[in-house]
Amino acid sequence: MIMYNRSIMICRCEEIFLDEIEQVILEGATTTQELKMATRAGMGICQGRICRSSLEALVPPKMKDILHAPSHLTIHLPVRPVSLSKLVGRELR
Repeated sequence: MIMYNRSIMICRCEEIFLDEIEQVILEGATTTQELKMATRAGMGICQGRICRSSLEALVPPKMKDILHAPSHLTIHLPVRPVSLSKLVGRELR
């Protein structure tokens, strides 16, 4: 079992720490998208608004020169279910 240093948190929403990100990089992750898929960093309630810049800074330097767009992380708005009656504009009795 790998023990992670819990002192430097990268993604607060998913509780991902620097050591976890570094381990994934050592295992071969080279883009922000790969970091996201391997660790869930950037997939929490804020959708990467807080940790995106940290993840981009952690991408191995050799890959930053190759990528035209350094980040593939997208920000998604939180989705909540809406009843059909609200969409139509009528409330059910």
